[in-house]
Amino acid sequence: MKKIPLLIGFLFFDCALTIISPGLNSNYKLNKISSFKFQEAAFYGSTFYDQSAYFLEFENLKLIVSDPNNATFNKNDSMNMDQFDQNNINILYEICYDKEKNLNILDDIVNYKFKLNDFESISVVSYFYPYSYTARGNYIKKYKPYYVNEKYPYQKNIYKTGYDFLMCIRNIVSFRKNVQEISNSLEILTPRNHLFNFSYDFDNKFIFYQNEEMDFSAK
Repeated sequence: MKKIPLLIGFLFFDCALTIISPGLNSNYKLNKISSFKFQEAAFYGSTFYDQSAYFLEFENLKLIVSDPNNATFNKNDSMNMDQFDQNNINILYEICYDKEKNLNILDDIVNYKFKLNDFESISVVSYFYPYSYTARGNYIKKYKPYYVNEKYPYQKNIYKTGYDFLMCIRNIVSFRKNVQEISNSLEILTPRNHLFNFSYDFDNKFIFYQNEEMDFSAK
């Protein structure tokens, strides 16, 4: 009888885990504690607008950096591990927008400001990231990364997961390790002077946060 609750606990944990993309899953999603900003949604396109943040374990960065969906702002550039220091705190902040809107998205994204526990970021690496999506009426939901590798043994081949894509921008934001505490607050200031806040706990390791926002579909 004692084994049953433990088994149920493992099943619940497995169901709650959503694979977002290579190297990233929902266990590392930061808790969003700020309210919805209509002005931000209107600027980026209310049908497509979405934002989220994740804590990055350094060992997962290699998978994130080598993701076939990554597209740097300058076509001649490429992401590499030399851009990141394992002694820093790395957080991924993702914002999705309507790619059909007439936005100067590159000028917009460089004017974001990030703080962790009131300390400013020391570097931000930004790049495009597309998703396939599902649509129900005017509601758009991210489905999978737009490009995925075929299963073994054909992993070098890449195929598309949809006919159209939702465009997002990912930002890998780095902070000095000594600014991190047990309870942490990430503050994001947009170019329109709107604040967004996320939180997470870290006690020798990242503390998984489970709440009503967790996605219970495993991909």
